[in-house]
Amino acid sequence: MVAKSTTQMTKAELLDVISDKNRIIAELNSKIDDLEGMAVASQTKPLDADVSRLISSLNQRIKALEETING
Repeated sequence: MVAKSTTQMTKAELLDVISDKNRIIAELNSKIDDLEGMAVASQTKPLDADVSRLISSLNQRIKALEETING
């Protein structure tokens, strides 16, 4: 299937795309709520943006190492 530009889509196709994007947004918002709940439960609060970036970077490295180990 070749992707059409939004100017080439029918109204029904545009509504389908919007519906799909709204579903994705709802799923992401749900995941954010879950993550915020876990952060509150564990009492973790990054001190600033630098610490937050460091934590994210370390989490990415851990995930990459786990994937390497698990093959």
